[in-house]
Amino acid sequence: MRKKIFYLFLCFLFFIIVSIFVHGIYRDQVDWRDDGQRYLCIYTVEVTGLSGREVQGTTVIMVPIPASKEGKFFTPPAQTDIYFSQKLTHKVFNWSDQSGKGPYFENSTEIFDNQREIIGNWIPFIAETEKGYMLGFRTNETKLEDIDYITSFVADRFDVFDPINNGSPLLFPVENASNTSSVPYGKYTKYASYPTYDTYVYLSDNLKEGENVSFNIRLNANNDPTKWPREYVGLYKNLLLARVNDTGYVKVRAILGQRLPLQQITIPDDDVADSQYTRDFYSNETSDNINATPSYTVVT
Repeated sequence: MRKKIFYLFLCFLFFIIVSIFVHGIYRDQVDWRDDGQRYLCIYTVEVTGLSGREVQGTTVIMVPIPASKEGKFFTPPAQTDIYFSQKLTHKVFNWSDQSGKGPYFENSTEIFDNQREIIGNWIPFIAETEKGYMLGFRTNETKLEDIDYITSFVADRFDVFDPINNGSPLLFPVENASNTSSVPYGKYTKYASYPTYDTYVYLSDNLKEGENVSFNIRLNANNDPTKWPREYVGLYKNLLLARVNDTGYVKVRAILGQRLPLQQITIPDDDVADSQYTRDFYSNETSDNINATPSYTVVT
């Protein structure tokens, strides 16, 4: 009888140990699936004024792509296989456990791979242009649709205090950044005002003489709240607003705003929504064409 009880106790103990192990694995996976547990960027592209327009030939739109001001793409963190401690690259959307190996995050080439997804009638691709890398959308349809695209990614690390000068994702290409003077912020510094910089969009020649095409492109990035004290948890926002009636490479301006700490309440809620930059956009200003004979190479 005692022997039977002893075996039952061992089985019960084994069950408890296995349950704790499985719970730990599940907890780690849930943590990694939570957007608030890592360095995270959310990138959105809205291009309007295209829907219903009839064109001939291939239509190409290109927009700034998330990269540092030097053109370096983000690097996803190395995550450990929850069973075998194998190193993986990682992805956020369409999360997969990679056959039980834990969370998987893609790099830039995978995220923007033109074989993976179609946005309406548009095929996304990475283009290597004379301005640097850009994100492109192309279609052979004769009747166009607006572009509405969103993705997100994680990085090993980026700096919400001085993202322009410390290798953090911006809307690349980046030229002519304004004065980035800083003011003290605890042990760190933050920008004294909203920096701006020049970047580019591109419209193919078959869109010539049409109505304005509007661009609303955002890149929001937050640091990992599990790795920073509460007062240093924050985010920065890149915003590009432009109405364009040109073709070729068109120079446009982006603005960058910060929210430090993240819990800070601002009115309006979007830090750059009430800036002169945004007011100029809604005053119907357009951009100047700086290159009417562009070229690009699709990165495969």
